[in-house]
Amino acid sequence: MLKIIATLGLLLLTAGCASVLNEDKQVVSVRAVCYGMSLPAQCVAENSRGRWTFNAPKQIEVSKDLFDLRVTCKSVFADKHTTSVRSGVQVAMAGNVLLGGLVGGAVDVATARGLQYPAKVDVVYPSCN
Repeated sequence: MLKIIATLGLLLLTAGCASVLNEDKQVVSVRAVCYGMSLPAQCVAENSRGRWTFNAPKQIEVSKDLFDLRVTCKSVFADKHTTSVRSGVQVAMAGNVLLGGLVGGAVDVATARGLQYPAKVDVVYPSCN
């Protein structure tokens, strides 16, 4: 009986590992790109957890999300264009699924702490390619 209680206690401590170790926000570097060169642009990044308005190129802090981060930029040199990037699983979340099982993984997805967007996002204008 003591072994069962100890095992359950260990599982509860390890469940949500990525949720404990990782933040629910991250910094993303955004550039508007034309012919491989960065352009000044007015941009909006958004997902289901927020909306951020900024002038690119810039590093911005966004809330992590299970859903895509959509970045729309408009420059005086090019028309408005949108790029979407998917969030991916962080290593800490994969380890949490192994140690904490499905409950730990579910916590990491629900809080989005086990997910991460690419660190760099380029909005490449198709009219420039």
